[in-house]
Amino acid sequence: MVKDESWKETVYEALLEAVENGNKEFFIEIIKCNPELLWISKATSGRNLFQLAVAFRQEKIFNLIYGLDDRNFTLLRSYDRDHNNILHIVAHLSPPDQLSMVSGAALKMQRETQWFEEVKSLVSEREVLQKNNESKTPRQVFEENHEPLRKEAEDWMKYTATACSFVAALIATVTFQAIFTVPGGTDGTLGKPLLLQDSHFMAFVVVDSLSFFTSCTSMLIFLSILTSRYSFDDFILSLPRKMILALTILFISIAAMLAAFITALNASMRQKPILAVSMVPLAYLPIVFFLMLQYPLLKEMISFTYGKGVFRRDTKSWLVVGPKHTLL
Repeated sequence: MVKDESWKETVYEALLEAVENGNKEFFIEIIKCNPELLWISKATSGRNLFQLAVAFRQEKIFNLIYGLDDRNFTLLRSYDRDHNNILHIVAHLSPPDQLSMVSGAALKMQRETQWFEEVKSLVSEREVLQKNNESKTPRQVFEENHEPLRKEAEDWMKYTATACSFVAALIATVTFQAIFTVPGGTDGTLGKPLLLQDSHFMAFVVVDSLSFFTSCTSMLIFLSILTSRYSFDDFILSLPRKMILALTILFISIAAMLAAFITALNASMRQKPILAVSMVPLAYLPIVFFLMLQYPLLKEMISFTYGKGVFRRDTKSWLVVGPKHTLL
């Protein structure tokens, strides 16, 4: 009898460890062997398996709740020893090892808010307004625990927007000046550009104008970021969308500015085209460096904002109860 109880305890510990580490395959196989294990809870906290998955931010385990039947409603409505429902639990800050996997305070704040909103969409209004033993609603717990991160994310957004808007303003100044000091000079009487019929000159006018207008546009978007409210909900879509759009337009502006330089050089050095051609590879350097430094952040931000995200609402049942197993 003692041996049997020891075996049960070992299975419980293994299942709880699988939840903590996000071992989805092991979790599914154990639950399939004995579906009753879905109802076990951790002795110290009184939290069930899916509440623990939320606490440890293990989305692979949490996503399995969509494939359950009516049992998921019961699992979502249970409370831990401090009378916290699952929305109270997700309102706490993620474990440090999970937060460290996300780059940038703004993206961390976005991911935290996405977790809260996803769990909120699964519970009833009663759980949303439910108070724990400290008389706090889930929203109050969320704002209290995430205020330092929200402030850090605000500072990160403002610093990034300020630095990028300075670059955009510099490009706008340079391209504005360049359009009035055209390559080849102008006619002294009429002020008409001497190279007006040159195809390289016309290309210069187009790309320089493109660089000017895109830099002004990105600068205005960055300014709108600086004047935002920076509420918790703004980090889900509003602020990331603005940052993605502004960075993309800024990249177009930089690329157009470099293209304007090359076309102006081609127009001025028509007698020695080899010199202009030799400069083309150098024009790619700033673009390459910009991509190396900013593209990883931009890619991650696009993935978090417009991608599939970490939640997979697959309602296909994965728990098929067959003949009774004898795991326990």
